[in-house]
Amino acid sequence: MRSSAFYPLQNPFNDGYCDVGQGHRLWYAQYGNPDGIPLLWLHGGPGSGSSPRHQIFADPSLYRLVLCDQRGCGRSTPGGAIADNDTARLVQDIEDLRLHLGLGKVLLGGGSWGAGLALAYAQPWRSSLLGLILRAPFLAGKNDIQRFFQPAADVAGDAWKAFAHHAPATERAHLLGYIAAQLSVDSPGAAIWAQAWRDYERQLAQPDASDVTSTPAPAELQRLLSRYRVQSHYLINHCFLDEADLLRASADLTGLPVVILQGQSDQVCDPDNALRLHAHIPGSRLKIVVGGHDPFQPEMAMALLDALNCFARHTRFD
Repeated sequence: MRSSAFYPLQNPFNDGYCDVGQGHRLWYAQYGNPDGIPLLWLHGGPGSGSSPRHQIFADPSLYRLVLCDQRGCGRSTPGGAIADNDTARLVQDIEDLRLHLGLGKVLLGGGSWGAGLALAYAQPWRSSLLGLILRAPFLAGKNDIQRFFQPAADVAGDAWKAFAHHAPATERAHLLGYIAAQLSVDSPGAAIWAQAWRDYERQLAQPDASDVTSTPAPAELQRLLSRYRVQSHYLINHCFLDEADLLRASADLTGLPVVILQGQSDQVCDPDNALRLHAHIPGSRLKIVVGGHDPFQPEMAMALLDALNCFARHTRFD
């Protein structure tokens, strides 16, 4: 990754909270040019929270980058809350935040779950979009969830065994349900699973990383508990989406600038998702790159940078 090609991290020119109802308040931060192209970036997980590191892909002189934490995530309050927390509400939250910030039409981007959520938003709110940039789309289908919790041996192997061994052998065929129950209460078991889930995700997303199993500090552990409580709530409910409906509806995005970026060896989100989505959206652009799920691996990072630079110049991705 050529570090000189990327943009520097900056402090936000504005941050705050947007009250979206039912006791939830979304934290957001804005970076770059207040008069630039509105770029709203959706984080993954579900439950992960936003990362200011995504600034490196967007020219701060040309883009007004908005990062936000979804319900129950990151700095949004209440942290880890799963009441009144589902995809339909997140879709409305995106629109409420867009109006709250006076953004006009936005370029909407996201990776993994963030890409799936962007597609869900595009169904009712296409008229609010300049385009979509979708990295490693997670479509919340049965295969997506099984791939993570009951993977084929050649996909996860030892990483899955290390993850699953925390559960009784009788529960491993239904691992997600067991973990969700453990995380739904404050207990030593919840802490064990929050750390184990983090370690497993890291091993899949960054298989060559040297340190993926460090012991979290107390504050970090609490953040992990909130993150995976939200994530298990969504996954046990298939993210409140129907994969077939999501794909069918994506055909209505014809004419909207859409680019799909996918790591060819992604062990978290099946590369077939990107291929199927591309086939459903006439005129969409698809780029398969060397690498896995991590957006900051060299080839994917350059693909994100190139896509945003291209859109800033031409308002399209080709």
